[in-house]
Amino acid sequence: RDLPADAIRISKSQHAQLLDGRSAGQEIALDRTGKLRLRTPKQGVAELREIATRMVKSEARRRILAIASLERQANDNAAIALTGSAWAQSPEATAARDRRTRIDAIRAASNAIEAVIARMPAANLKAFDASTHPLWPSETD
Repeated sequence: RDLPADAIRISKSQHAQLLDGRSAGQEIALDRTGKLRLRTPKQGVAELREIATRMVKSEARRRILAIASLERQANDNAAIALTGSAWAQSPEATAARDRRTRIDAIRAASNAIEAVIARMPAANLKAFDASTHPLWPSETD
């Protein structure tokens, strides 16, 4: 089989490894010695911000679901809509409003953290940990 003059011979297993890495988002590049290697591509600030924002949304979802399942939230919303009824003064209604308040606080924190991310430099984005951001409300309240 004819190969280009600048082709680099590699084994079938190396070829498979390189293709697997490329499928996983890595780049195939030459190292200093001229050998093919996988490397993680450099991410631009826009991509880093998008990743950090997805992390915040995921963390917000985790925190919200720790308070109430989607079904519980739907039931709470329906119950809260009955605020003019006698049910509105029940302990169940109070608990539903408390869950809603806690969930709203998480959503507000998520929005505030996303606004911080929009102004964050790339160096800070690389080390960003959504789960420990100080704007999140306490999970123990």
